[in-house]
Amino acid sequence: MRITAIVVTLGFIVFLCFSCKDKSTNPETQSTISFSSQSSKCLSHGLAKSSGLDSVFTYSFTQSLIIDFSVNANCCPDSNRFNISNIIRADTLIVSVADTARSLCHCICLYMIHVEFGNLPNDHYVVRCRIGNSQGYDDPIHLVNVYRRK
Repeated sequence: MRITAIVVTLGFIVFLCFSCKDKSTNPETQSTISFSSQSSKCLSHGLAKSSGLDSVFTYSFTQSLIIDFSVNANCCPDSNRFNISNIIRADTLIVSVADTARSLCHCICLYMIHVEFGNLPNDHYVVRCRIGNSQGYDDPIHLVNVYRRK
């Protein structure tokens, strides 16, 4: 009787070991998400923070997610002055714009930031845009739900 119980138990354990299949939570067909970015030159000098133009945010989301948004930043130098990066957390895309020349001049300009995400698997994301420097971030400057258009 005791041997039968041991054989049945061992048989059950062997059955479980061979019947379980390792399932990946990341399909092998999933592509790596791509990201690219660029910034404009100064679009206008002397805009106050309260200007209606400082809240521009537009997007297009079909195959890729293309986002254009505005930031107010120091007016010089006028090119190669931002570090733009991203973080993806579940359904949230965080776009960080670091102003590398925050204290070089004492004027404010409006700049447009253009970013593209490719191979996004979901049809809905929350986009959080922020601008910062070595002391921290203004977060968020834009917080928008975006939806893929089929």
